[in-house]
Amino acid sequence: MNSLDIAIDLLRNVLQLGARADQLTADSPLMGAFPEFNSLTVVGIVTGIEETLGCEVGDTEISEEIFQSVGSLADFIQTKMA
Repeated sequence: MNSLDIAIDLLRNVLQLGARADQLTADSPLMGAFPEFNSLTVVGIVTGIEETLGCEVGDTEISEEIFQSVGSLADFIQTKMA
């Protein structure tokens, strides 16, 4: 599974998007695009990254830029996969 697939899968689960997640691309915006996207969503995504990849995400690593788009989230996930 590549980082984009992981990002979409996490968003599908955390935001409970169901079939709507099938329309997500790397260019799909996140913040402001989903009414259900809030601080609890960020916590759920970070937890999902940690559980999926078996890594830790430090508080200092989390920034608004990561959650601008599906692609920026996938890019962050890729750094944690390395």
